[in-house]
Amino acid sequence: MTLQSAENYQPNYKKQIEKFNELYIQTRSKYLVQFPGRYITMNKKHSERVFALNDSMLKKHLEGSLTYGIFNGGYFNKFITFDVDFPEHAMARWATLKLIDVLVRNFLIFRKDIHVSLSGNKGFHVDLFFDKPLPVEQVRQFYDRVIDKVGPLQGGQIEFRPSWTQGVKLPLGIHQVTKRRCWYVDNLTLEPIESFDYLLGVEPMDTTAVTDLDFGLTEEQTQEFEAVAAETNISVNVLDQSAALQKARRILEAGRLTESNTRHNTTFTLACFFNSQGFERAEAVEAIMEILLATPREYFSKGSTPDFWLKEAKRLVDYAYDHDLSLGNTGKPVKVYRSEILAILQAGTFKQKQMLFAMLVTSKRYGPTFYLTTSTAMKMIGTNSRETVQNAIKALVKKGYVEYRRKGEIDRARSLELGRPRYKPNKYRLLLDESAADEPSVEVTNESTVVEVARQLCDVKEIRKYVKRYEYEHRWR
Repeated sequence: MTLQSAENYQPNYKKQIEKFNELYIQTRSKYLVQFPGRYITMNKKHSERVFALNDSMLKKHLEGSLTYGIFNGGYFNKFITFDVDFPEHAMARWATLKLIDVLVRNFLIFRKDIHVSLSGNKGFHVDLFFDKPLPVEQVRQFYDRVIDKVGPLQGGQIEFRPSWTQGVKLPLGIHQVTKRRCWYVDNLTLEPIESFDYLLGVEPMDTTAVTDLDFGLTEEQTQEFEAVAAETNISVNVLDQSAALQKARRILEAGRLTESNTRHNTTFTLACFFNSQGFERAEAVEAIMEILLATPREYFSKGSTPDFWLKEAKRLVDYAYDHDLSLGNTGKPVKVYRSEILAILQAGTFKQKQMLFAMLVTSKRYGPTFYLTTSTAMKMIGTNSRETVQNAIKALVKKGYVEYRRKGEIDRARSLELGRPRYKPNKYRLLLDESAADEPSVEVTNESTVVEVARQLCDVKEIRKYVKRYEYEHRWR
């Protein structure tokens, strides 16, 4: 392809924009705009005044009047950018050439598939485009392997782009601080190719060079998945997860779908929810099927069958668990009050205290009525004994700290399928008195223990008042 210089050639914006859309654009709802002093993230889902990224904006980018950057869709990448960032241009050149050499020699990437552009400041962007979308974690693993081969870098770094939280500037625009055009460069010499035509010759590479795993999704299927995920708002990369969590709570309370034609979205949301609560895969599938089977048939599209629901439930649960997608507040600190800890101190044995503390945190994260399987409870209190868990919960119920909202209910459909009794996960509700808003409290995370929190909120005398001497000596000192 003969490249024409920028001095005497007006680019064919239509073809350029088509290439941007083919190679770079994954989501139009969230993007970056560069201004002389800073980048601003625009998100259409957070403001109705924000326009979706469109072809007219991409034209402005090529004209140089505005400069845009893009994010991935949250779950998949159709390309990777190695963002080479050094304070000195000479070091950035050296690191970029070393990176390219590693890609060619160690990872057998064809040089024709390595596309380098100026960042507009002192660095470079090294892009690889994929012939099918790849899960983000696979692309990230590839990046980690490459950086490991590149080795230590003094005074700078090579960063992974794009993700849902960290975008990357599109090439061929004007850097709004330095006012330099971000041309592509020759990947042997790093000399600028001052032409807009370069992009027209770029083609995606075979993804097997990056990963041996074929994920099996077409780009259309990936776009559908991204749309569902964005609509249900469940990714840990998404800033506001409250809507999806509230949706899950409503469905669990109702015990069935609450809106028609929402089976797919609901199944995916609940798969992530049950993963965050520590359910085993089979338990998650059973809980989802229980909800679907309890839903009136008119809520489903015509021709939709329970066999298909089960197949989809298994597929979406496997996806959520394989990619460790969690819903809502899994890692979010919750506030525990002094009166709650005093109640826990009086609960009985140390395991019962642990169990009540774990249930308290769970209820604060997922709502007053919550699921809890025996396997999840075992993990919560660090025991391999199902009997220990069951005895602890029975004791808490008997003492009035907890009540069953559902207990020992047989899943009839699943039992018939398996040929043996199969029980639905129990539901619980805490019966602790409501705390006063002005009483002492602490923020509690997944790593916090009942001992640590009690020590923060109570003095030694109070703890010893409720804890037997042997337990105190072995657990609390």
